[in-house]
Amino acid sequence: MNEKNIQGDRAAMVASIVLLTIMAIPVNAQDSSSVSSSTINLKQILDIVEQKNPEILAAKRNWEAKRKRTVQAATPDKIKLDIERMYAPLDQNVSGGAQEKSFLITQEIPFPTTLYLRHSFASKEAAMAGEAYRAKARETRSRARTAYAMLYLTDRQLEIFKENIELMRRFAKVAESKYAAGHVIQSDALKAQVELTKMLSMEIMLFQEKQVAQAMINALMGRPANSPLGTPDDPEPRKLDAKFEDMQTLAFSERPELKKAFFAYQKASTSLSLARSEYLPDLMLGYRRRNDPMKGNSHDAILGLSLPLWFWKPAAMTQEAKAEKEMAAAELESMQVATDAELRIAWIRAETTQRLAEIYRTSVLPQAQAALKIAEAGYQANKSNFLDLLDAQRTLLNFRLEYYRYLADYEERLAELERIVGKEL
Repeated sequence: MNEKNIQGDRAAMVASIVLLTIMAIPVNAQDSSSVSSSTINLKQILDIVEQKNPEILAAKRNWEAKRKRTVQAATPDKIKLDIERMYAPLDQNVSGGAQEKSFLITQEIPFPTTLYLRHSFASKEAAMAGEAYRAKARETRSRARTAYAMLYLTDRQLEIFKENIELMRRFAKVAESKYAAGHVIQSDALKAQVELTKMLSMEIMLFQEKQVAQAMINALMGRPANSPLGTPDDPEPRKLDAKFEDMQTLAFSERPELKKAFFAYQKASTSLSLARSEYLPDLMLGYRRRNDPMKGNSHDAILGLSLPLWFWKPAAMTQEAKAEKEMAAAELESMQVATDAELRIAWIRAETTQRLAEIYRTSVLPQAQAALKIAEAGYQANKSNFLDLLDAQRTLLNFRLEYYRYLADYEERLAELERIVGKEL
């Protein structure tokens, strides 16, 4: 075998290995890596949460199961089939032999209104499960938004601290140079080092908070807590433009928890009607066929009624159902009051946070940045001391941290509003 053939065989082998490797890659590998790229946005996270979150999936499966019960509730019980054989001597000289055979088919049919009420009861349970599923999905989306806001906040704060660490290192070099030249005392350089150490400590704490936020997001997406996440993009700017009255109307018509409480009241009303239907008789239809060797075949139709003789049982059931209906009405009213209160509080907080973030962006931050430049120029020119410079730097640092904290808080308040009204804003 010559060298060209060997090289050709090796090339073919390599190509085969590459092809098999590509074929072995899971189909969903792209989906799992979509959130571990260099950047990630809120929409990606919310999409995965809706598809993969275990709590949402469990609530959805429960809803699907409850929907199947509606058909069962409107269907009568099983048909009963009884087959009998009676053995007896045909005469004194002959032993054994089937003398009589019979089979019986019966079907118990509840009173017609009872079947309807059972179906209505099951439908209300399914509707409650559906609203519970939507409430869980909305609540989980809100938690994901909050976790994303926390991740965004810690990521931006880490960037700010990195910038300020470099800035403080530059200040320390300037202080050391000025001390070497005999323009300032040594304490300026020491103060810069102390401030730098504090920043490094805060950076470590923020990194831990970022890991916590990542773990929360991964858990909501149904992934291992340590799964990698990319750098969060800036949230899409959203203004709170809707009027409070419009939000209030939307909440009372769309909030899943409120709808669930309403269906619970309807279910309790149906349960009361079902309890009262226990006073009504049930029907029984049947057919019997007998085979008697002496009398021949016979056919019988059966019609029966089952009557409630122990009236204290349906009476007790009715009283219980009345109490449950009153309880459901009270819970519905309580949910309406709670919805109004929660909405007002979330609205006030969102509006306040939005205003504060805007004030910081347009006024506070530019003024603090200008003050720092003036302090730095004054210190370089020996017109101000190092404490003035440190104070200006700390002020700008705190204002920048507060600004991003307001942005994150605003996103959390909007998420809370969306959870309460039951729709995206």
